[in-house]
Amino acid sequence: MDAVLFVVWGQAVSLGQALAALLLIAAALVVGFLLGRAGREKPAAALGRRDRVVGRSPSDDAFMKGLTHLMADHTDQAIEEFTRAVTLNSETVETYVILGNLFRQKGEIERAVRIRQSIIARPQLEPTVRLQALYDLGLDYRKGGLYNRATEAFQEVLGMDASQEEALQQLVSLYEETRDWENAFDALKRLDRLTRADSRRILAHYKTERGKELMSAGQLDRAEESFNQAISIDKGCLDAYLHLGDLELARDRRRKALNIWRKAARLAPEHAHLVIRRVAEAETALGDKAVKGFLQEIDPEHSSVTTLLALAEYYHRNDQDDRAQELMSLAVAKNPRMLDAHRLLGETLLAKGERDAALNAYADLLKQINGDWASYQCEHCGFVSAHLTWKCPRCHGWDTMSPRRS
Repeated sequence: MDAVLFVVWGQAVSLGQALAALLLIAAALVVGFLLGRAGREKPAAALGRRDRVVGRSPSDDAFMKGLTHLMADHTDQAIEEFTRAVTLNSETVETYVILGNLFRQKGEIERAVRIRQSIIARPQLEPTVRLQALYDLGLDYRKGGLYNRATEAFQEVLGMDASQEEALQQLVSLYEETRDWENAFDALKRLDRLTRADSRRILAHYKTERGKELMSAGQLDRAEESFNQAISIDKGCLDAYLHLGDLELARDRRRKALNIWRKAARLAPEHAHLVIRRVAEAETALGDKAVKGFLQEIDPEHSSVTTLLALAEYYHRNDQDDRAQELMSLAVAKNPRMLDAHRLLGETLLAKGERDAALNAYADLLKQINGDWASYQCEHCGFVSAHLTWKCPRCHGWDTMSPRRS
């Protein structure tokens, strides 16, 4: 079930929150509506039903039944009653809003969109209600994967009220999702001005992502400019340094590439493995002496397990299995659950012909078999992954994925 049912200016709320809020809103609307009508309409006896509440119409009954079904999480029955309510009384905008949200929740996007459009088309509609309907229309389009239309709807909201923070947040998220990094950059800067927030780290990632696209397209000068912009925005943007080094190597500026990567390793030692693997892959271009000199600068005792693994992989590939074994033994001691460390330790022992020791290493591996291959974990939501991403796939936070420590 969709976690978002009802959207109020300020935030998109969860189902439980929405139901509680909806109950209060609906109760206030219905009570006020009925009290207002009670003084104008005939008494209950004149309606032909002795058990009818004074002033309560069939549309009111349907609305209250729909609300009851909604509280019981009976979505289909709630839709049926709310539909009956608007059939009996088409003037009640609130019921249409609830229906539209329910249709979006069920994935019936076309029906949700039609309801929003019918609300917006009303000539005497209050501006705040029209604004909310436009915002809801954007949410409908986004849920249906119609990103261009969603973008247009949120832009129209901002055209009517430039201070609508939620519409800007939706635009930023949409631009990220569609990898429109330039518009994402502009929208997030605008949001920062509105909310007085500081999103420099994210803005730097946007420039880096744009630089990667330019680099892939062979536009190296523009890519370099984008990477440098990222670094000027956030001096700690590791990904920008990594790819700026790649770019310099592509231009055959080997010493400059190595110096940039050396700076990156010092900047973020917990991610030094990313630099080590780049340097190792470029050993032919950089030269054996330069690579060895770079690797000797890294202190294993103060390195993460992923860094030790990258170092050991390099030495194992270059037939320096004694050194690889030392590094993997240190890695296993630091994190016994890291299965890749056990595996590589076994491989290096086998390469040295130490079968008994290798057997013991693989026995330790079997003891940890209920561990996992995930090397990274999100500091915010706990998501684990075998691969590093700068944006967490679960909570969508930037720079929250780090090497696992246990």
